[in-house]
Amino acid sequence: MPKVVICCRTSDSLGISGRILDGLVERFGPDAVALMDVYEADSPERSQEVESHVRDASMVLASVGQHWLDGIQNDNDPVRSVVRAVLASDIPIVPVLVNGARMPGPQQVPADIKDFVFRNATKIDPGPDFDRQIERLIRAVEVMTEKARSEKNKSSESPQRAVSRPQPAVQSPDPVSPLDRGSATATAPIFVSHSSRDRKMAETICRALEARGLRCWISSRDVAGGDNYQAAIVRAIRQARIMLLVFTENANNSDEIKKEIALASRNKLTVIPLRIEDVLPNEALDFEFATRQWIDFFADWEQALDTLCSRVSGILQS
Repeated sequence: MPKVVICCRTSDSLGISGRILDGLVERFGPDAVALMDVYEADSPERSQEVESHVRDASMVLASVGQHWLDGIQNDNDPVRSVVRAVLASDIPIVPVLVNGARMPGPQQVPADIKDFVFRNATKIDPGPDFDRQIERLIRAVEVMTEKARSEKNKSSESPQRAVSRPQPAVQSPDPVSPLDRGSATATAPIFVSHSSRDRKMAETICRALEARGLRCWISSRDVAGGDNYQAAIVRAIRQARIMLLVFTENANNSDEIKKEIALASRNKLTVIPLRIEDVLPNEALDFEFATRQWIDFFADWEQALDTLCSRVSGILQS
């Protein structure tokens, strides 16, 4: 069983992180799970020890409570240092929202850990739903640890077999609900448009929708190897009913986005812009979006996601 490390800010969520530890230990055993709590005033040596311990993990669960952001703007903040180190590695990291906390917006965290806020989070609260929420977290850990075993077995194959095995184009960054290539479809009612620089954000939204039974088409997963990329995009838009535009400054300056929006208009798709950053469309897109109703994800991610799911479901059922 690979090691799962729970990382928390001591002043923020140590108590409930300890309960999470107990739940995971009961299922996986004491040698498979560890709790690393960090103090804001930890010495550089202690911070390096924590980071080293986390880098040796197979998965990191980051407890995010009401005061998780305290000190996060400090470059030497130990929580920021741990998250930064994990994001720079191939280790899956799962935000665990505790004590009623919400996921921070991308504008609330430093640029070097911004990717963290786009990871699918799971909730754990100390109330009556605690046991059910722990079971859901355990299932997610089991999925990812099984994936880790599988990848370890593949790496132990002979070099000839390892080289000849085709590799997936995209590795899912999210351990809670993987963007499974096995579920990829040639068509889907929802087309997710995004800048290539915003792939992780787009995949996070795609996973969240598909977890609610709303099938999506996204190029990073659904363009098969050897396919004509542009032809696949055109085909997917023609067969969709809704286009979700992951709108950021990157999308604002993307010529490919403009082409996809024009094609969506010609095929009478409903276009829903999702503002991930607090930016407005430039002149080339301003006219196109003049009558569109934005959904702002940078203010309250969970509320925006609920609004999006409700709107998409209503359109597809009409």
